Amino acid sequence: MNRQLNVYHCNGSKLGEIVDRQHLQIKREHQDLRKALLEGADLDRILEISTDLILTTLLHFESEERAIGDSVHGKLVAHRQLHTDLIESLKAISIDIEHRKLNGALELMKFFDGRLTYHLDVEDAEMERILAN
Repeated sequence: MNRQLNVYHCNGSKLGEIVDRQHLQIKREHQDLRKALLEGADLDRILEISTDLILTTLLHFESEERAIGDSVHGKLVAHRQLHTDLIESLKAISIDIEHRKLNGALELMKFFDGRLTYHLDVEDAEMERILAN
């Protein structure tokens, strides 16, 4: 186990606290995007929220990657691959957002409603359990 994981072990639920806080931030931004779309906010505001949501999610993945470190545990290796796949999806969506297309925000909403919500609620919980042992 790498040194960073040992730090998380020594601090008890430190990793869980960090991940929970990040999950709350991502879910709050997700709801902000939903609200902006439903209320017909102007395009600049929708794109700003979408960009923030993508960046917050990428930072979350980065912190999880640091926690996973160089682990060769099969489920953590798979979790790392999930991040790679999710990042590729976010990159594709961000192209539309960078080109100021509302469709990018709509695709981001669908992506979060399905795939990413499952990742945050189920797959991240499994990762935390593995790292805690």
